[in-house]
Amino acid sequence: MTGTFTHKLIQKKTSIKKDGTAALYIQVFINSERKQLPLKIYVKPCEFDYKNQAVKGSATNAKDYNLIIGQNLAAINEIKISYRLSGRALTMNNFIEDFYNPSSKIDFIKFYESELKNQLDQNIIKHTTWRQQNATLQKLKGFRSSILFCEVTEDLINQFKAHLRTKLKNQPNTVYTALKNVKKYLHIANKKRIVTPISFEDIKVKTIKGNRTFLTSKELNKLFDFYNSDFLCDAYKFVLKKFLFSCFTGLRISDVQKISENNFLENHVIFSSEKTNKLQRIKLNETAKRFVNQNGKTFDDDFTDQTINDYLKEICKICGITKKVSFHVARHTFATQFLIAGGKIEILQKILGHSKIETTMVYVHIVDEIMNDQISNMDSILNRHSVL
Repeated sequence: MTGTFTHKLIQKKTSIKKDGTAALYIQVFINSERKQLPLKIYVKPCEFDYKNQAVKGSATNAKDYNLIIGQNLAAINEIKISYRLSGRALTMNNFIEDFYNPSSKIDFIKFYESELKNQLDQNIIKHTTWRQQNATLQKLKGFRSSILFCEVTEDLINQFKAHLRTKLKNQPNTVYTALKNVKKYLHIANKKRIVTPISFEDIKVKTIKGNRTFLTSKELNKLFDFYNSDFLCDAYKFVLKKFLFSCFTGLRISDVQKISENNFLENHVIFSSEKTNKLQRIKLNETAKRFVNQNGKTFDDDFTDQTINDYLKEICKICGITKKVSFHVARHTFATQFLIAGGKIEILQKILGHSKIETTMVYVHIVDEIMNDQISNMDSILNRHSVL
């Protein structure tokens, strides 16, 4: 930033209203050019502390007025810092534009939105990732209409976490994902030399070892019996076909939704993963083959992901399954049942397309817990006999 830039809070005592109040303004000088920015705050002259640049505590609504003043002064400083660090010349026109319409260099939400669009346009992220990170963006907008970079503090992050937990009732894993996304875009901002009170490294995102909901063999049989029942409506039939196919292949919903007959070669399904872009080749077991049409069409519906999940909840309720089931439960079910059936963890990692074995190991821990619990079943063997 070149040239001079000063600002101060002033009150126009020459324009006193009938109630004895006068308007407060922020007066800005850039290279001898002056501009007065109205704050829409009116106080009596005796209630304005010129020296401390604040409304006196004795004034009505003093706390709220000083908060508004502080936010506007912070926005001005943010603009000043941004232009200085980037070496750009700050003109009065640029300043007014950024002050009233914060740019992505000033406002974190606008920066997040701009970078998210850019990553999707350049194919840096997949549409599924964009959808997940856009969900966080919408939550940020619901939390605050604007977040200046100078306002990104530890307190603000904690307030956002509280907003997610209390107002939005988000589960720990959802909160974890949202904070991880905030940290990602703050990292990008910091790499572009945008200074913030806390850096991305200061945001500690605790890994949540969430439960992987999966279906037992008994629950799978309930769904299979329902799938084969005569009174099943077409919508439920179509949804269950996809879901059960995924339970025996481990495919994500994004991959199941796009595969066609062209993805099947002999006894294998071959596809490029929507999430990882990896080419995967999975051998179909005999059960999975039951859910693949032989008439040229793989599946019969064009339901959206949300519709499928809504129908799954209805189906599980009918079948007496009380677990919270979404389509992704099919993937957890496949992984867990694969290991219970004696499958090797290295093979499972390859089938699921995990780049790190640690990600797959979660299912080993689940199976270990199941086996430890079932050891106690041995105690029931001699329960009917007296102990000698």
